[in-house]
Amino acid sequence: MAGTVKRLATGISAWLLGCGLAVAGAVEDGLKPFTASYSISWHGIAAGSTQLQLQLLSDGRWSYRMQTFARGLARLAMPAQLDSRSVFRIQDDKVMPETFTVDDGTDDDDSDQHVVFDWEAGRVRGIAERKRVDLQLQPGLLDTLSVQVALMRELLAGRTPERFVLLDAERIKDYIYTTQGREKLQTDAGTYDTVIFRSSRPGSRKSTWFWCAPELGYLPLKVERRDGSDVQLSMRVRSAQR
Repeated sequence: MAGTVKRLATGISAWLLGCGLAVAGAVEDGLKPFTASYSISWHGIAAGSTQLQLQLLSDGRWSYRMQTFARGLARLAMPAQLDSRSVFRIQDDKVMPETFTVDDGTDDDDSDQHVVFDWEAGRVRGIAERKRVDLQLQPGLLDTLSVQVALMRELLAGRTPERFVLLDAERIKDYIYTTQGREKLQTDAGTYDTVIFRSSRPGSRKSTWFWCAPELGYLPLKVERRDGSDVQLSMRVRSAQR
């Protein structure tokens, strides 16, 4: 269950860009800071809440943070709290992660991760769920949060992404993205037209579906983790501020 929650966030500056350049880039490509809260359901049962926050840091880098809080019986199947964060820069029109961390707020490190993307050395190193990570960096490699930002940027630029390469715990995996149509979605934050995307590994029954609102910079308003047609876990927006 904890792995499923992390994959939902299935989610987004030279080494340090000057703050002025980063702000200009943010305006130019449409990427803007936001905070959004979501309700979580697990097999149709209320399971907790999630908050996503995209921030432009003072040194020109970006921070994308996901905080998940379980409640009720869901706490038997997932950590009571999970705090994930990706720090990345935008360089050559690409999202380039620098660090990715996951902390479940306990002394048990089974869910924790801390990895560093060393683009100069061409390696990604760290610890993920008690396993050592030391892999060769692939061009375009993202973590499970910065990929959400990469998806939004591609859509804002008028491009339809087809594939992303992700670091998923201690392994590098390919994910295929396909358009699944459009839907007018009613949410607590309002009613919006959305574009639906499906993310999955080649040959896998499991997939993640995103309902992205063009009016809100392609912010995901609804996310579902599916096994075939069975919806295992879902997130639905409650509020959003940009």
